[in-house]
Amino acid sequence: MKLLPLGIQTLSEIIDGNYLYVDKTKLVYQLVSTYKYYFLSRPRRFGKSLLVSTLKAYFEGRKDLFKGFAIENLEKNWTQYPVVALSFAGCKTKDVDGMAKYVSIMLSKLEVQFHLRDNEETADDGQRPDPTSFNARVITIIDAAQRQYNQKVVVLIDEYDALMLNVVDDWKTQDKVRTFMNNLFSPLKDLDPQLRFVFITGITKLSQMSIFSVLNNLTDISLSPDYATICGITDEEVNGVLSEYVKALATEMECSPEAAVQGLKMRYDGYHFSRSKAGVFNPYSLFRALSDKCFENYWMETATPSALIALLRQNDNLQITELENVSLSSNYFIAPIERVDDLIPFLYQAGYLTINSYDRDYNQYTIGFPNREVRSGFSETLMKKYAVTRNGIENSLFRRAVVDAVKQDNPELLLQHLKDFLMKIPYPNAAETPEWYYQNLLYAILATSGLNVMSEIRTSVGRIDFVIDSPKSFFLFEFKLNKSAEEAFNQIDDKFYEKRFSFEGKHVWKIGANFSSAVRNLDGWKIDG
Repeated sequence: MKLLPLGIQTLSEIIDGNYLYVDKTKLVYQLVSTYKYYFLSRPRRFGKSLLVSTLKAYFEGRKDLFKGFAIENLEKNWTQYPVVALSFAGCKTKDVDGMAKYVSIMLSKLEVQFHLRDNEETADDGQRPDPTSFNARVITIIDAAQRQYNQKVVVLIDEYDALMLNVVDDWKTQDKVRTFMNNLFSPLKDLDPQLRFVFITGITKLSQMSIFSVLNNLTDISLSPDYATICGITDEEVNGVLSEYVKALATEMECSPEAAVQGLKMRYDGYHFSRSKAGVFNPYSLFRALSDKCFENYWMETATPSALIALLRQNDNLQITELENVSLSSNYFIAPIERVDDLIPFLYQAGYLTINSYDRDYNQYTIGFPNREVRSGFSETLMKKYAVTRNGIENSLFRRAVVDAVKQDNPELLLQHLKDFLMKIPYPNAAETPEWYYQNLLYAILATSGLNVMSEIRTSVGRIDFVIDSPKSFFLFEFKLNKSAEEAFNQIDDKFYEKRFSFEGKHVWKIGANFSSAVRNLDGWKIDG
């Protein structure tokens, strides 16, 4: 088997190094043969940079890299175009001058590439960059590229919004960054006669970025069914080109290949980027699991949630119920964001939420967490928000105890562990902590323990607060605040919540519990099952 391309985002390195490449070139050919200006939003670690690299290789006429792939037979004329490629993914600073310097260095390298500077000149001459010159430099670069190749120019911009997301929690700095980034992008529309193709990727669609106001002819394919699988790995690709890796995983896990696929799907699949049913796995997590031959949470450790944590700190009223099974119109996804302060579209665009279903009659999308890996990772982020200060060893022991209680099918022991844990958590200073705060906290505790926990499960007559799906049983939780465990339990019975799971072939535990704001903990529960 070829090596899996872990962390490699350059097509030539994958092909020359004999790494596995999952062929997306049929969609690439469709892309380059249709329109001229494109925008694609996808989360980090989903293959956007590799897609940009593939486009770059195609437009550079690198037919040698595409041997055996779909595009080899589709493309009859391999024309070499000049490619102006910019990527902002590598800039991590929050300093405006540092960002401007990063952009200036990229432009300097392009100036060397197209013979506007001597090769001996360094890309960074030590001078403070002048952002007001960025637009003029872009024009000069594209002019030089066209003259050098006698062909129209291809412009590829990867992670265009990265600098803005670096300062997502600082609107004043955002305005400064937006000013010089707008200056950088502003020439593109006037350069239209000189451009062959423009492709832009990012996470968010920011309304005040001139890339959208100037390039008002951008075709946004972020929700297009035609390109739903251009980034990510499909079921067919897992069972096809990746089948030998799945068999190796199954051997290591001592299970059947079918069971291994189900384990991969539960943890890394479930992403939908359109109204179609076509879904994809997170490629980074999938490749890591196949390489390591085990199931771990990989995505959150690399798709740095710093921007999310900053936004969570600004949004004290976030409720888990807002993130599961919420219906939204299509405009909610495609409308540009004025500022990154609305959590729901940002969570979707950043990959924490995905489309679960689509109602064609009402043009409504239902969103939720895509899989167990993201649910667990997001819960870890919530735990940081709630400032749980227990040390790592203590947390690990607690999580093991919670999992063991569920495996033993012992809800009484589970609740006692939760009560003990809650005793040691610092709470907000607010005199009245709302019910949803306790629900968020409990959800985070259960999900970070690795349990398959779901919130706000709909039935024909109401919604169940939490459900833990274990191999043996379903644990149905209903919580109240400053009322009684009896009242919480009666709601389960009165609304026949257990019937929602009556055909699943598992035991059902009904659990009513009450939080007391006086003791800031569970003060009672009732169990039946």
